[in-house]
Amino acid sequence: MEDNDKNQFRRWFTRISLILILTLIVFVMNQWGKQSNSCRFLIVNNRNSSHSQSYRGQRYLAYIITSTSPRFNATYTELTTALPKFFKIIRKPSVSHTDSRIVPNNYVRVSSLLLTHIDTWHEIGSKSDHELGENDWVFVFEDDVGIVPPAIMNSFYRKIYTIWKYAKPNPILGKTIEEGLKLAKNDGILYLGACGPVFMDNDTNIQNSRNRLIQFRRGVYFCTHAIAYTKWRTRRFWSALATYRLFQREVGSGTIAREWQRLSKAYPFSAAANIHWPPNTGHYGFFYQTRGNHPSIIQEKT
Repeated sequence: MEDNDKNQFRRWFTRISLILILTLIVFVMNQWGKQSNSCRFLIVNNRNSSHSQSYRGQRYLAYIITSTSPRFNATYTELTTALPKFFKIIRKPSVSHTDSRIVPNNYVRVSSLLLTHIDTWHEIGSKSDHELGENDWVFVFEDDVGIVPPAIMNSFYRKIYTIWKYAKPNPILGKTIEEGLKLAKNDGILYLGACGPVFMDNDTNIQNSRNRLIQFRRGVYFCTHAIAYTKWRTRRFWSALATYRLFQREVGSGTIAREWQRLSKAYPFSAAANIHWPPNTGHYGFFYQTRGNHPSIIQEKT
């Protein structure tokens, strides 16, 4: 009798132990699942954070066409302060005024700038895929480029300033540029700053950034102070421009490009076409010419 009682007790004890063990296993699994979900939620949140929404890691090649070290240094500082780790900057000295390709006349400086742009386009077009990596876009800046400062955005473009928390640096600026690059991928050219634009679109087909704050518009423009090109576009660009130069007898890179846009009806995009700074200068976009700080030595006549 006692043996039967003992066996029954053992069976009940074993059952209870198994139930307790299973309960413990279920509890541990639930806790682990909660922690995993928390980790996944943290990862998703990190992906959506302001830091991870910034531009991708590999830097874009960027040329600064320059005539003097102070002007190069000022432009370099401007770009790297506003967009740190966005550009891998290359200094491109302007072509000498005594270059054999320049005909001595009243347009030596303009010819120097044009030839420097042509040399830069050829250099970009000859880059290997290894050199460009995952970035097919290359930026070309002249050495008088400024980026609209936060104080100006706060005074004149308060909505953008507030929503962006506009400052230097600001990762949203980099993301907005990349939105423009995607829009312009079939054109192979994107103006980051435009002078005297004539916009060819209307209110119904203006392209807006995802946050609806920045406009990308097609048109014709002067100025070549801040432009992004794809490799394939630079390979063809001068041959296209040269054709229209012959008909219009233009001499400057900006005016030749404008005639190409107008006559070919290419109408490239310009970024931030709703930002006009400085006032009454005809400059549109975040990138403008800071000629007040660095008077231009690229003039129509020497």
